Amino acid sequence: MRKSQKRLLFLCARRSVRELMAASLLAAQAHVEWDIWIAPIRVVEADVALARRVLEEVDVPFTASLQIAEPSFHLFWDEGIVLCSGAADQ
Repeated sequence: MRKSQKRLLFLCARRSVRELMAASLLAAQAHVEWDIWIAPIRVVEADVALARRVLEEVDVPFTASLQIAEPSFHLFWDEGIVLCSGAADQ
């Protein structure tokens, strides 16, 4: 992490590949500005494969080597983005 970078955490309410997709999109656009983290996800290979195909269609590299951390009191981020859907309430 560079001193000028801000730490950003993506957290999906359902712990899905939304985090990977959002992080990949940001990394493709502004990776220099952000130290990107995601929370642990439930890996469903079919979902990961679909996310990879979608990102390839828009010429965005799938970022598989993201930093992963469970939010806790000893870690901090400058920004946090919670990705939700209506299904999260079910």
